[in-house]
Amino acid sequence: MIRRNSLDHLLPSTFEERGATVPFTTPALSMARVRRNSRDRLEIVVGQFSGGPGAYVIPWTTLSEVITLTSHDVLLHEKVEERQALDPHAVRMAALEVARSGLAGPDVVASAAKALADDEEAKALNQVILILKVIEEAEPAHARSLMRDIRTPEGQDRVREVFFSFGDRLNLDAKAFDQRLSDLGIATYPVGTVWSPFDGRLRRLVRRLGEFTAAVSTWGMEHLGEGADQAAFTVEVSAYSLKIAREALQRFDAVVGSPRQIVVDWEARATAVGRLVMRLAWLVDGWQPLIETWFLANDDQARIEAIDYIVPRLPFIPAKELEPVPVANALARKGGKWVKLNQDWKTGEPDRILIRRLEALRAREL
Repeated sequence: MIRRNSLDHLLPSTFEERGATVPFTTPALSMARVRRNSRDRLEIVVGQFSGGPGAYVIPWTTLSEVITLTSHDVLLHEKVEERQALDPHAVRMAALEVARSGLAGPDVVASAAKALADDEEAKALNQVILILKVIEEAEPAHARSLMRDIRTPEGQDRVREVFFSFGDRLNLDAKAFDQRLSDLGIATYPVGTVWSPFDGRLRRLVRRLGEFTAAVSTWGMEHLGEGADQAAFTVEVSAYSLKIAREALQRFDAVVGSPRQIVVDWEARATAVGRLVMRLAWLVDGWQPLIETWFLANDDQARIEAIDYIVPRLPFIPAKELEPVPVANALARKGGKWVKLNQDWKTGEPDRILIRRLEALRAREL
């Protein structure tokens, strides 16, 4: 269990209060978060601003007056406000739209196009997988044979044909079920089902967080000094987040285990499923760029620099999201020697090397 300290009361209490990570490419805004303030207006929370400890809160509308934004970030700033994107899914969709503009380079454009295409494929596939699960109740062997060609349009058409032919045997209105299963497929595709041969994006990210935790742990145990201390702290935080995320996945899988029951009791269960998907999105929000930063480091010096970048940006789970489980606090350590001053920010000009690095990360994480 992660250690508590006297500054825990300063941590955000909910995911909404913590805010959703916005993938800016301006170095000073790395891992900044958007949220709504008490006046129902957008604001941005920026950690390590000018190299100092803690976080700064800036009104969304005045951001460009405080920090010089890249062209990509000017458009992203506008899109987030236009869409009122305040959760990880909404921010991601705004970011994908901006990524396709080409302002962060051709690699980001290609990654965005692939991410959107993967989303569409995942939606269609997830719906068919849910239909197969319903068919399995009547014909397990038939469902297994249909699974072989599940990724082809012909295979998906066959699943639907069988589903409609089984309507009477399953004691259901096939058309009504098909519509609700379609809605359920769209709601759950970011996670995907446990019986699917292909994991959803959020499920993959949880697995990736596990790989990251293991890799940093192994590296830290093989080293001494400050880097090892930072690695141990990172593992402490990531392992705890991984544990909570895996528990959320287990609850999701238990609820989605019977799509037929969800459809039958649609009003109550569909809302619950949507909340589970969003909770999982919040639990892993902010981890992907840190994970990619670590795995891009290919030697000891690069890993030391990576862990130095990662530590002050670790996404802690808010207090009320874990009650009564204690939560982590890094505020004291953020103010210590682990934090390095952002020398380039102090010149008032964006660091071009860091911008290119952040753009490369965007291409990998989309």
